[in-house]
Amino acid sequence: MGYSVARIVQPGKSNTKIAHGERFDVRSCTVSLAASDSAGFNVCPRAMPRSQIDTLRAAGKTWEQVAAVAHSRGLSMCTASCVTNEAGKGAADFVRNPRKNLTRWYQENRAEFTARLLDELRAEIRKAKPGQIVACRPNVDSDVPWERTVPELFDLPVQYWDYTKVSTRLGKTPANYHLTYSVNDGTQPEDWQRVYDSGANIAVVFDTHWQPGGHENGRKFGQLPTWYTDPNGYRWRVVDGDKSDFRFLDDGPVCVGLRLKGFSFGRWMARMSGFAQRVPRALRGVFSTVHPSRAA
Repeated sequence: MGYSVARIVQPGKSNTKIAHGERFDVRSCTVSLAASDSAGFNVCPRAMPRSQIDTLRAAGKTWEQVAAVAHSRGLSMCTASCVTNEAGKGAADFVRNPRKNLTRWYQENRAEFTARLLDELRAEIRKAKPGQIVACRPNVDSDVPWERTVPELFDLPVQYWDYTKVSTRLGKTPANYHLTYSVNDGTQPEDWQRVYDSGANIAVVFDTHWQPGGHENGRKFGQLPTWYTDPNGYRWRVVDGDKSDFRFLDDGPVCVGLRLKGFSFGRWMARMSGFAQRVPRALRGVFSTVHPSRAA
């Protein structure tokens, strides 16, 4: 079976958020599979599959009822508001279709896919400047356990990093694969325990302003809280995750604060489902016109 895919590995500068870290001496790249089960294979195991959401909606369930079903199964509703799949260019077929082909290739011909992936990563290593870190985020839109499915990746001199909702992966990856646990509306008590046991950092999306477009004086970026208290009462120091996506540079233990992004429905969904956390009342309406990546 043929797969219409130009490249597996994409340059980091093609991803807006990752490009913000260009001030660091890092040559970055990414791999973007198709989100959820949109390619016929579910690559986001802790998210409610898109097909199931569509089935429940077709049966007359409200979004609130669908969210209740997801949460009863320990799943997140992030699929419905996925920024990389539902907003901007990610919602266009010319972006979605290659990602679907890439996912099918990964699932249906793992050996061929792996050989091509390793070749492309070796090319990235050769192109790096002397002393430059080569870093790859292989799960831009997915949550694949690469440490199990393609362990050969970690024999290369590459620093890998990802966010994950699958807490069972924490503390079980190679030394050059950094995982940050993504707190979400499907997070369970056992997930928190695995976070504590592994010493992993966490990422939390906060419902605060994000308006990077428009005239310079009209750009607004909400303020993040200094501390985040988790459901068990543990207090985490918050660092601004919008300064850079290079999570492997974070100290720990910290909470990586991320501002809520996406389109109107996606933001509503994130608030309704509980995926996005409210910032303290004193910070609502407090914002800066300087992009976090350029802030002191």
